[in-house]
Amino acid sequence: MESLMTARQVAELLGVHENWVYDQAATGTLPSFKIGGTRRFDPDELRQWILSHREVEPEQAARPKKRSVRSRPVAPRRTDERQPKLFD
Repeated sequence: MESLMTARQVAELLGVHENWVYDQAATGTLPSFKIGGTRRFDPDELRQWILSHREVEPEQAARPKKRSVRSRPVAPRRTDERQPKLFD
């Protein structure tokens, strides 16, 4: 049997803050056990939870990413003038 995981280990695995893990476990969204006042997580149940929350959009993966559009055009730099010095 695998040992149970701590909230810190789960947070590192999921790439989230430890407080988020505690909040989700307390509401029952994230499967956990409360043992002696501490939360513990079964790795097998956690893997199943991760798989059930996976979102895959195949047409999105095939398309190239769109470039972001700037709201204001960038003015070209003037090379004929020197920048003023702030300090001597």
